[in-house]
Amino acid sequence: MIQFYKTRDFGELISVTFDFVQKYGRNYFKNFFIINGIFLILILIIFWFGFGEILTQIFGSNLDGQDFFFEQYFTENQGVLIFAGIVVAILFLLLSFVNYSFPVLYLKRMAETGETQISSHQMIEDIKAHALRFITYFLAVLFILLPIFILVGVFSAMLMMILIGFLIIIFAMPVIMNIVNFTLFHHYNSSTGIFEAIKYAFNIQFSKSFWKYWGSTIMIYLIINVVSSILTFIPIFFVFGAAYANPAGFNPEEGSFYSILVIVIYLLSFLLGVILINLIYINTGFMYYDSRKDLHRNIQFSEIESIGKSEI
Repeated sequence: MIQFYKTRDFGELISVTFDFVQKYGRNYFKNFFIINGIFLILILIIFWFGFGEILTQIFGSNLDGQDFFFEQYFTENQGVLIFAGIVVAILFLLLSFVNYSFPVLYLKRMAETGETQISSHQMIEDIKAHALRFITYFLAVLFILLPIFILVGVFSAMLMMILIGFLIIIFAMPVIMNIVNFTLFHHYNSSTGIFEAIKYAFNIQFSKSFWKYWGSTIMIYLIINVVSSILTFIPIFFVFGAAYANPAGFNPEEGSFYSILVIVIYLLSFLLGVILINLIYINTGFMYYDSRKDLHRNIQFSEIESIGKSEI
């Protein structure tokens, strides 16, 4: 059983993330897909039927020399596309609730109970019990944290002319991700309100462990992007390369075929992204438990007491 409430250095934060996936990944992702599966399937179906035709039109019409055909298609199907967009947005909101809550509550249950074989029923009950807390978290991110991050982004964009902006973005991205995730972890793992959770998130990110947390997040993020790039960009490169290698011989039927391949690749990329982003949340969880020094002491006292009782 992995010890959660423990101080770890930078290397241990990376290794324990993958150690967790290796030991408990089967149970974790089984429950993840059981709970998230319905939302993922609905999003993929709506995306396929609502927006898949757009790529077919791009390949089969505009590339065949029919100017403004895509604009005409959008005008004629505007109602369907808007409806599909609204439904997808609602499903994404529901998926976000489950997708963000699941790793936080899964780690919380393991850390508090020591269970390693958690059931989907237990996770569903935990998620339902924290629905109101997620709503307050969502509103806080939307109206408190997001405006702050937008100001940072605008300031960075203004400084891109002298290249400093790029460095600020690279520096700020892991910090922003950690603050957002730490806020949810503390909001779910304590009885404090959302403002206290935000305060705690800023305090632990800008603590003496700043570079350890910053480096851990950016390292996991880079690993995720490398894996995603290999599994998605290379197939897309070959699809587009084949489509444009012989533009004279390109026809609408081929366009439809290539558009279907692109849609399939993007859908697989979406699923891959949903899976891999869990590494960020798991890593954030171990950073959060690393920061809870108060709980470290409680665990140590409990271990000492258990040793004393066993000797008696």
